[in-house]
Amino acid sequence: MWALAISVLLYAASAQAKYVWPAKSDFLEDMLAIQSGAVKFGFTDLVGSCDLGFNQPGRQSSAEWVRAAFHDAITHNKAKGTGGLDISIMFETERPENKGVAFNNTLNDMHSFFSPRASGSDLLALALVAAVAGCGGPRIQLRMGRIDASAAGPAGVPEPEHDLASTLAAFTNAGFSQEDMIAMVACGHTLGGVQSVDFPDITGGTPSNSHKVPFDRTAAAFDTAVVNEYLQGDGVNPLVFGHNQTTNSDKRIFAADGNATMSRLRDPQEFRSTCGTVFQRLIDTVPSTVQLSEPIDIVDVKPYIDKLELATTPNQLALAGKIRVRTTKGTGRDADSLQVSLRLLDRSGKSSHLDAPRMRWRSGQSEGFFGETFTWYEFATQVDAVAGLKSFTIHLKDASGAEPVHDNGGHGYPLNDQVLYMQSRSCQGPVANGNMTFTIGAAVRKSAIGDANDKVAVKMAHKIHQTGAVLPRIVIQPLSMVASGISTAEGYVHYSLNVSTYAPEWSTTFDIELQSKKGTVASEFHPTVALENC
Repeated sequence: MWALAISVLLYAASAQAKYVWPAKSDFLEDMLAIQSGAVKFGFTDLVGSCDLGFNQPGRQSSAEWVRAAFHDAITHNKAKGTGGLDISIMFETERPENKGVAFNNTLNDMHSFFSPRASGSDLLALALVAAVAGCGGPRIQLRMGRIDASAAGPAGVPEPEHDLASTLAAFTNAGFSQEDMIAMVACGHTLGGVQSVDFPDITGGTPSNSHKVPFDRTAAAFDTAVVNEYLQGDGVNPLVFGHNQTTNSDKRIFAADGNATMSRLRDPQEFRSTCGTVFQRLIDTVPSTVQLSEPIDIVDVKPYIDKLELATTPNQLALAGKIRVRTTKGTGRDADSLQVSLRLLDRSGKSSHLDAPRMRWRSGQSEGFFGETFTWYEFATQVDAVAGLKSFTIHLKDASGAEPVHDNGGHGYPLNDQVLYMQSRSCQGPVANGNMTFTIGAAVRKSAIGDANDKVAVKMAHKIHQTGAVLPRIVIQPLSMVASGISTAEGYVHYSLNVSTYAPEWSTTFDIELQSKKGTVASEFHPTVALENC
């Protein structure tokens, strides 16, 4: 499910400050928070269980995601401030150091979530966070703001046949110590194993997709087995117990400090804590020109606006959406007794009450990592279009009668009735000459239009194919909409635009903006997948 971000840009908050809705981080927060249930966003369906591989023999998506993040970030040059988690791996999959299909598998997994609100490198960071959490590992914070590389970076990922000195040099170059190196390899190799089709000399046997040698006997669980088996001298890790000492790289790495770090990691709590720290540093290793946001926190109470447009009923605005309430044990909120409502504020300051009953589908509940539970409440109404809508507050009434009010940090949750995305007047056309054409409709409040120089534009996010890479790049194209010239009874002017994009990348997003001397007002992040056929 995609949420429609309808915002006045004045209120749009970054993830750098205390959360204020709507925020640029909302899309990533949705995928971080919600994994299953009545409403879900689909990203972690790909690692729904730790050993999931979509019925592809030998594949384990969670392990592939962790490995991809490591291979992408470890070529960082701390001294020069270059490289790191920038998804340059998408241009580097033909290198010997990046053998196998795992990297392109990972990039393909992310493809449909790639958008102006989620760079490929932010998605790769989320992939590691989700894979570790989904396998029972520690909580790792997610930040946003990574910038995708436009070309391959330097080579330098350690390989099994490399000696200890060169391997340590690669980690040191990236800003990691010997202890970090040992921990990162142990933490990464608690999942997955070595594919025979990629490393037949290491695995032995007949190479096949189904023949994979695990790093430990619990390769689908984030635990200390990889450490214990090494210290006990009784394990299955082909990079420790392999027949060829030259490729026993884990054995060399683990013993680099006389087993001091591995002995410490034997303790399950120490293992979790250390892995959480070293993986956090890994995904936050970015070029010096990149400034990451503060950690994205799971939002306690979050609204979603699914519709705000002129209604089919004359002189009315149609408003519909959802409220997501965190009802995890310990929040003090009981989903079975909670009553949710909105207090709508119109343009003049007059307020009205709107109930938001609990969603019925699947009891209206979604689940996240670490036992998180969320309950969904739905609302829909029509209001006088002339009076309009300015903002709302959310009221949560519990069994005791207490009714805390959520007011978005004192701002109220803003509603933009100046620029309306008219989904009812929008559609997707047929494919012609390799392009998909969309008709996009909007309605702009006449009082918001200052003069003839004001423009209403669609900003279409085109996904442009990159040679040799699975992921595209995004180019934002501003296109002026055409006014109908007719004012509606509600005081709006209709606008429309036909726009085409490359058909294989037709699933994208667009914004609608009014650009005037008064400032910019926008209705943002609308998905083309929500459009019906023309």
